Amino acid sequence: MTLFSVLFSEDYFHLYPAEYDQTQNTVKINLESYINITQKPNVYIYDGGDRKKLTLYEKEDREFFFYVNLNAFKGNYYSFLVTSTDKEGRYVSQFFANFLEKALFAPNIEVEITTSVVENGYQYYLDYYPEENLELVKVQVENTVFEDPNEFLRLLGNFEEGFHDSVFTFRNRYGIHFERKVTFLKVANVVATENVLKPKQRYEVYGYHIVQKGESLYKIAEKYKVLPGDLVNMNDLKDPSLIYPGQALKIGKVKYEESPLRLEINLSQNKMYLYFHDQLLKTYIVAVGMSDYTPPGYYRISYKEKDPALYWYDEYIPPGSLMNGMGTRWLQLSNPQYGIHGTTKPWEIGKRISHGCIRMFNFDVEVIDFLASLGTEVYVYNGENKKES
Repeated sequence: MTLFSVLFSEDYFHLYPAEYDQTQNTVKINLESYINITQKPNVYIYDGGDRKKLTLYEKEDREFFFYVNLNAFKGNYYSFLVTSTDKEGRYVSQFFANFLEKALFAPNIEVEITTSVVENGYQYYLDYYPEENLELVKVQVENTVFEDPNEFLRLLGNFEEGFHDSVFTFRNRYGIHFERKVTFLKVANVVATENVLKPKQRYEVYGYHIVQKGESLYKIAEKYKVLPGDLVNMNDLKDPSLIYPGQALKIGKVKYEESPLRLEINLSQNKMYLYFHDQLLKTYIVAVGMSDYTPPGYYRISYKEKDPALYWYDEYIPPGSLMNGMGTRWLQLSNPQYGIHGTTKPWEIGKRISHGCIRMFNFDVEVIDFLASLGTEVYVYNGENKKES
């Protein structure tokens, strides 16, 4: 009769994450054996209550590696079991409990750059989420590399106006680097990432709605007599067009407080003024409604859409076509009959020509769309403007 010996130890094998493929969300893990073994080890991953054997590849004697596709598993913490047989024929085993934390490879990390007005001018701030166990090690803007993130903040005021593409490089506690591409915009002395200059808001939730086949956010909002933008905010919808049957949506209204950005539209002068608190940042030439088609008043941006289609008397007019006329952005006002949008007819900017909406050059409305969030205040009036750039 042969006796089967089992050895349990913490010293037989060593695991360490070696590489991370951000496009595939896959971690390469190296395995080293501290003892002489007669066969290639077996590696098992524990995902909650499930166990699955992984494919192990050999590098050289007693050095191996395997891959963990984080998209293929449900949990946030993964444990591993490594087993093999040593030269004496004894079974060896080592368990690595909660060895790999999925959240530390967050490909959807958010980066925010904001601006505030201080006594001596403007102050810039940089935040990223989730920041626990992550370290920002490098920022690259176009061809300029900042090894110190604080230096990047100090020099933000020196950047030219306009959009800037950047790459933020992070390091997790395993020493693995990964990148997050970020676009930020500088207008006058204000620097911000997309839609970060938001007014404070409070939700009033009335109930829930289960999305049915064929329903759009507009139809749901109309059914409950609420604004589509409120549903976007309350449900944190990144793309309102991607709601799906069976999805549960909160139904209610959003109450906004004072917004850091403000738009003022002077109908008499065909101009729009962009303010950051009380600082005038920029003046834009716009097209407004014929005669008194654009009603003066106080509004907020209630819904936003990129490359909007036009529905004219039940006719669908696709984005980008000359007949569409909506341009590249649609910013609906709290009176849903009116909005701020781009145009496919730039020669009409500066005229009183629309049916009530405010038209802008596409490159201008894209700036407003990038900076302004839902709830941004919009004042429309006739007469002399209070401030001029």
